[in-house]
Amino acid sequence: MNPTYNIKHIKVDFTDHIITSNGVELSIDLKAVMVLQMLIEHEGTTVHSNDFMDQVWHDKPSSPEVIPAAIARLRKMFKQAGISEDLIVTVHKVGYRFEAPIDANNTTNITPPDNKSTHKTLVWLLLIALLGSLAFIYQQNRQETGKSISSANQTSKIIEESKSNVTQIYILRHTEKADETSENPVLSPAGIARAKYWKKVLQHTSFDQVFTTEFKRNIQTANLIASNSSVKPEMYYPMSFDVVNFMNQIKGQTVLIIGHSNTIPDMVNRLINETKYPPMSHQNYNILYTITINENGETSSSMLHIEMPETT
Repeated sequence: MNPTYNIKHIKVDFTDHIITSNGVELSIDLKAVMVLQMLIEHEGTTVHSNDFMDQVWHDKPSSPEVIPAAIARLRKMFKQAGISEDLIVTVHKVGYRFEAPIDANNTTNITPPDNKSTHKTLVWLLLIALLGSLAFIYQQNRQETGKSISSANQTSKIIEESKSNVTQIYILRHTEKADETSENPVLSPAGIARAKYWKKVLQHTSFDQVFTTEFKRNIQTANLIASNSSVKPEMYYPMSFDVVNFMNQIKGQTVLIIGHSNTIPDMVNRLINETKYPPMSHQNYNILYTITINENGETSSSMLHIEMPETT
């Protein structure tokens, strides 16, 4: 089978046994990933419980209860990643079946990541069409003005205009603060450790802009997470946050926003123009919101629960 599959915004890498949502690695154990691999390999077909035991737990004698436990972890992971459909169907006293989510055109959203031959063919066709258009423009302008035009400049302009214009937004609350009684405390040692962990989670993300409120704990969180991006955080004020101006400002960029538990869910809902996410618990520091706006203006979002390992 192909080593990588996409389930909406979730990418499953069976080579490294890693599952990511919008580029952020999800917390899931190896056995559960192996169960998911078997289900996807037999998509639409029931996989018998005995087959799971033979292939996933062959190296370690285990009771059959490990299978529903792994299924429960997968369902929880999908739900936390923003997929509301139950992708795994329980077939009573037999096993489990994987059913891919269906889009509006009744085509599966689980697909191999690429089709190199088709992709190359399309690229060559586009290049041929582009060169033909440039040749026609060249001849027309030469006949009308007696001047030649630079095909290199034309190509550069076309390429520039066709660049991807995807906007990616990551939103986190500040990490733990040192003093609950102070009006403007700095981060506690636990908060510093968590901010460094978020930096590790987002280590492959380069931010074009970073936004934070004026509080010390937020500024400190932003600086720790985005230290590799060499971007100075900009201040924003939740009570006067202008969604339209903000979206115009960050169009085509990857940005990080550091906020507060009592302001972030409302901000995310306003950015996606949908009442989707509930209030956040004051005690919860494990949630990462992601918003993606593609070049067609289509928006997708997710709320990820990412626990920090105790040893980090």
